[in-house]
Amino acid sequence: MARDKSTPRILETLPGDVELREPWPEEEAFFRTRPDVAGMAADDNRVVLNPFSPLNESELDAVKLNEAARVFMHRNAEWQPHFELTREQKAAFEDYGTLDDIRATVAARVLSGDPSAMTPTGEQVNFVRRLAEAMDQADRGSKPRRQCGVPSPGAS
Repeated sequence: MARDKSTPRILETLPGDVELREPWPEEEAFFRTRPDVAGMAADDNRVVLNPFSPLNESELDAVKLNEAARVFMHRNAEWQPHFELTREQKAAFEDYGTLDDIRATVAARVLSGDPSAMTPTGEQVNFVRRLAEAMDQADRGSKPRRQCGVPSPGAS
């Protein structure tokens, strides 16, 4: 039986019970022109990776975790971050939307080990640790998450 090509195929279940799916044709057209955008949390609360991204598998795994965290926080109001941002984070992400959007970006990047989140505050690290635990508890059948970028207790 042939697959219905009008519906993107689900490829994987990510941490937080978030689905990774194939891109829609219009998303693929966008990604073709923007290989610098490795993936995104789509409007349907699924993650989509850029098939034209030059990133390696390990880097793409970090993108999957980052975007899964963004979907998880969006789907679960109790996981919207309310922590303070540093001056440097505010300046670096000033074009990323609302303050809530910036906090979610920082939290997801800290979780995935992305250094562009800059040095997280203790409050941010504590939030991200709890977020990681909540995403692990929500998992149903996803592969184990690689070590995230959350500093271990007592690490400097």
